[in-house]
Parts: sequence; structure tokens; C-alpha cells
Amino acid sequence: MSNLNLKVLDDTSPTRKMAMGTWKTVGDPSVYGLMEVDMSQVLKVLPDYEKKHGLKITPSHLVGKAMAYCMKLRPEINGMIRGSRIYLREDVTLFYQVNLPGNGKDTVKMATLSGTTIPKAETLKLHEIAEALSQKVKAARAGEDREIADNLKVFKYLPWWMSRFYLNIGSWLIYGLNLNMSFLGLPRDPFGSVMITNIGSLGIDVAWAPLCPYSRVPLLITVGAINDKPVAIEGKVAIRAILPIAVTFDHRLIDGIHAAQMARDFKKCFSEPEVYLL
Repeated sequence: MSNLNLKVLDDTSPTRKMAMGTWKTVGDPSVYGLMEVDMSQVLKVLPDYEKKHGLKITPSHLVGKAMAYCMKLRPEINGMIRGSRIYLREDVTLFYQVNLPGNGKDTVKMATLSGTTIPKAETLKLHEIAEALSQKVKAARAGEDREIADNLKVFKYLPWWMSRFYLNIGSWLIYGLNLNMSFLGLPRDPFGSVMITNIGSLGIDVAWAPLCPYSRVPLLITVGAINDKPVAIEGKVAIRAILPIAVTFDHRLIDGIHAAQMARDFKKCFSEPEVYLL
């Protein structure tokens, strides 16, 4: 007699199958941190900027712009590990998680997570990042981004036990050997320099996300929800709009000194938004 009444979950999203192929053990070099960013100055000037450019600027856009600045300023954190050595990138590519809603009738059409990249983000202005991301998200949700759609279909039919091999082989070819596999339908740089995911839009205040080994991305940021919080300002209590930023980084490439410098530069962007963000 069975101990528990269980059944196999066959109808699931490609993302869940990818997760099963991603993590095998709990041991990893991840370090977790939390930054609380005062949004007061940004919220004062942002409405005029949005009106000027005719678009909505979200915390994810602001975080992406700030990270592009930080990684350009400190290129030693903009890299990846190949074999036993560290290689630095010449450009900053932002990776954004994308929520793909579905109707539940088909595995690929079930709500799932995917992602898209914004290359050379250090050369883009804030509204250009927002416009580029908006266009790519629309294309992904409409099924017009063939790279995303085709790769999700691969995972629909891929056996569970093979998902780990598929992910690792793809990582080895694209990043390990640094080969251009676009002729096979694989993007040249599917994960970029830093991963950004907005959990605040889902109603979550703060959470940490795990690094994906095959992505070779050493830095992952989750953007929480802005809330009013009491803070100490010059010895007095004041209410400020605070944005929590949860950070996960690979300790093999980024150490405490790097993290402290990045946090200082990052907060400076939000304290002087007209200089560094807008």
C-alpha cells in the first residue's frame, strides 16, 4: 500500500520544467542582500518626465537604468565565469522577466514566465529603455517573438529528464564556447548582464530569487512594491516612499566590496534622479 495518494503532474508550464532542470543541489555561491531606496526625489520629478515622453515609467525601468549606470561605472561586476576564469563584458545587457498569460487550454498557453533583453543599455536613456521593453513585451505576449515562442515549444515536448541536459548544453555552446548559435534559433545572449524581475506588480513587497547556473548571470534583482515607511532623517522620524530592492549575487565574481560600492552608486542615482536617471 502506498504511503500517500499521489499522481504525476503532466500538464504544467515550460517554466516549471525548466526549473526542474535548473537546480539539483542546495549548495551554491549565492549571497543575498536588501536595499531600501528612498523614492521621494524620483516621485517629485517623474510625472513631468512621463508627460514629456508620453509613456509610463515603472520602478523596473528606473532600476534597469540605474544598474546600467552602475555596471558601466564598475565594469568588474559586469562579467561571467567560464571554466575557472572570469571574463568581463564590453556592454551592459539588461534581462527582464516577462509574464506570459495564457488560457490554460494548452501547456505553452498557460501563464508562464519568460524573459527578454535590452542590449547596450548603458547607451540608452530612461525613456528608450522603457520603449524598447514595452515593444518586446508586447511581441512576446502576442507570440510574435519567435525565439521565445519556439523555445517554449521545445520545453513543451522535451522529456523532464532531458531538460537539465538541454539547458546545460545550450549554456555550454553559447557561453562556455562563446559560439553564435542563432542559425539554430538560439539567441546570441539570452540572459544578459543582470536579471531584473518586478515582484511588486504581483503584490509582493520583497523576495529574493535564485541564480540560474546555466544563465551565467552573476547578479539578479527583484523589484518590490513601493510603500510609505517611517525613516530617521537627521535624528527625526519622517514618512518616505521606500522601494525595496532584493539582490542575489554570485560570490565567486562579486564580493562584499563590490556590493557596497554598487549599493552606494545605485542609491545615488535615486537621490539625484535628474542627473543620473532622467
